[in-house]
Amino acid sequence: MSLSLVGRLLIAPALLAASSAAAPAWASSTLDIKTVASSCANCHGPDGRSTTLIPSLAGRPEATLLEQLRAFASDTPPAGTTIMSRLVKGYQDTDLEALARHFSEIPSTPRSVAQGR
Repeated sequence: MSLSLVGRLLIAPALLAASSAAAPAWASSTLDIKTVASSCANCHGPDGRSTTLIPSLAGRPEATLLEQLRAFASDTPPAGTTIMSRLVKGYQDTDLEALARHFSEIPSTPRSVAQGR
């Protein structure tokens, strides 16, 4: 069965919307999101717990992290943004949501420190 040009033009937007709405393959996998998030450790510390002046990500509210990630990804990132606006350009909104959720679920203090060990 062959679709006419008009038929293809009517179907193409629906297919595009369906394919772009799908979550990335790693968004549903704990192991894969940890792998993707591990690149954040370069600046934000292991598990998002910074040991420098760069802000920690671990334990921060998901909504706050997502708002900041979306701001970095926008066409007008916050003033003073250094590399974050370039780093997040490669992610879709579902990716940003998964990263925000991941870091919000990590305790801000490692268990061994919190337990006095």
